[in-house]
Amino acid sequence: MKKIHFFIIILTVVSLAQGQFKKGFGFTTGAWGSGFHYMGDWQLNETLFSGFELKFIDVKNDGEMPAINYYTGQTFNIGDDALILFPLFGKVRFLPFEGMIANDFSPFVEIKAGANFALDGNGNARTFRGRWSNSDSYTSFGGQFVIGIIFPQINGTSIITSIGYETLPMSQKVDGRDNYDGMTLNISYIFRNRR
Repeated sequence: MKKIHFFIIILTVVSLAQGQFKKGFGFTTGAWGSGFHYMGDWQLNETLFSGFELKFIDVKNDGEMPAINYYTGQTFNIGDDALILFPLFGKVRFLPFEGMIANDFSPFVEIKAGANFALDGNGNARTFRGRWSNSDSYTSFGGQFVIGIIFPQINGTSIITSIGYETLPMSQKVDGRDNYDGMTLNISYIFRNRR
């Protein structure tokens, strides 16, 4: 697994000097939570892209549920673990049918690998400062395998939808789990290049 991480990171660094750069953002939801991501892509040739992705994922647990204080009208979560994940992945995307389908869409497969930074706060605290001031942090490696479709737009932007399996093992048990693996769904918007 570490050889795959090393290979993808090297490929990403080498591609920085070559290819056309596009950036974008999007939203992600999965088995353990949801959040958003920022991404950058370098087009190496017509069918191959390389790049990076930084995610922010707010992890929800099975027992978490919203509650209302009927005296004050304030809402709060019961059973919140206060866990945030920041995966930073290098990625390689391959478009196997590029040029064979009309310009309406392009199917792809993508492999991502890199580091995952986890921030574990105090789930019992009711203030932002109390929740995150003495939080613990953990670092580990993770990855994701994705299949999806790129929908190019007339103005040079693109919309990407994808589904995949993400593996996020922890270096030790965090909030009762040693991994946060599961299916993910991503929707991304890629900006057009400015000249």
